[in-house]
Amino acid sequence: MQLERISPELSIPGLSPEVMSAALAPRLTLLWGASVPARTLLSMVALLAARGDAPRIFDGGNRFDGYFVARLARRLTDRPHGVMSRIRLSRAFTCFQLAELIESTAPDGSPLFVLDLLSTFYDESVATRDVERLLSETIARLKWLAASGPVIVGACEPQALVEARWGLLDQLQLSADSAWMLRAPAEAVVEQPRLF
Repeated sequence: MQLERISPELSIPGLSPEVMSAALAPRLTLLWGASVPARTLLSMVALLAARGDAPRIFDGGNRFDGYFVARLARRLTDRPHGVMSRIRLSRAFTCFQLAELIESTAPDGSPLFVLDLLSTFYDESVATRDVERLLSETIARLKWLAASGPVIVGACEPQALVEARWGLLDQLQLSADSAWMLRAPAEAVVEQPRLF
């Protein structure tokens, strides 16, 4: 297998060396914030795929942006098609589908990314006790998978309608080997010039 030449001058905003090292160690890492850090996770996926890894993505909130990954792959290497072909994507639309997808995954040592894990678990049409039980089982399986390779999970805070489900994020944070809260960049304050 021939690896593509990776552009050495490329830096990805939001990817500190500490966060990137989390993607290389076999452990359960959580990246969370007020919104899902999908771009950060997808940047990590593209970097790993450009290095020759074959990352898997489980998308629980329809957050995969193929155009963003393709543009990034073109910036990373002179063979973007090779980068894209190494990424394996699966989508789930309910918490039951996502739990089944994770449960049926065999450990193979490759990096596993779960985009917006809690999105489907915030669904109010599923009873809270069922969601809590299912999330506990899912986290246990993710920790088991993390013993053989890195598992990086993205999550966001519950919205106003599902504030009662804050405990799910707390449960995920406590279970993770490392958790990083990502904040959106502060907006620059633009002062309007005075007229007089």
